[in-house]
Amino acid sequence: MPLSESLNYILIVSIITGCISGYFLFSFLGHLRKARVLASVRKFTGLLVFSLVTASTSFLLIGIQGYQALTHEQVIAKVSIIPNGGQYFVATIRFDNGTEQFFHLSGDEIMFEANVLKWKAWSNILGLKTAYRLDRIRGRYASIEDEKNKPITLFPLVEAGSPDIADWREQYQPLSFLLDVEHGSASFASAAQKRSFELMMTTNGLLLRPVGE
Repeated sequence: MPLSESLNYILIVSIITGCISGYFLFSFLGHLRKARVLASVRKFTGLLVFSLVTASTSFLLIGIQGYQALTHEQVIAKVSIIPNGGQYFVATIRFDNGTEQFFHLSGDEIMFEANVLKWKAWSNILGLKTAYRLDRIRGRYASIEDEKNKPITLFPLVEAGSPDIADWREQYQPLSFLLDVEHGSASFASAAQKRSFELMMTTNGLLLRPVGE
């Protein structure tokens, strides 16, 4: 059973037992005012049992949602790599908005870079997801000597005229008290053979995850 479906069942149980707890509470108070001791005890016992179930399912629900928030991963794009001989390869990027781009790159590895705003952990639990701006794609050489001496291929992934990082920081200024850290993030992987990846944004930064391996 998918986790989201399990959460729905837990939520339903919590709501139902909460309503039953409310019924027992009002019944208990009513019998208590009328000095019906035995009836009050029975209602209080029912109130106690269903309140415990409601509390348990509520804490379980909060715990699972918190875990999901702290381990959230978002697919930014699908990446396909086709080697083109030597230290050259073609990368096809299919973004989550449906657009597709092709890049001819030099190097042994493909590398993505992004600017990231990471929120405090409790902010993630409240629903804030890691904010990011994908910045560039480049070919990366495995050897430092190659990196220093061979041609570098580097392409922007932001549209010309888009707000820069200073504008972006100003945009999020009202939420600065929730901000944990602003940092650059990069992820790279081998481009030596035909491969497919999912480019992910996690709560900590970029991640290239192989598909079908």
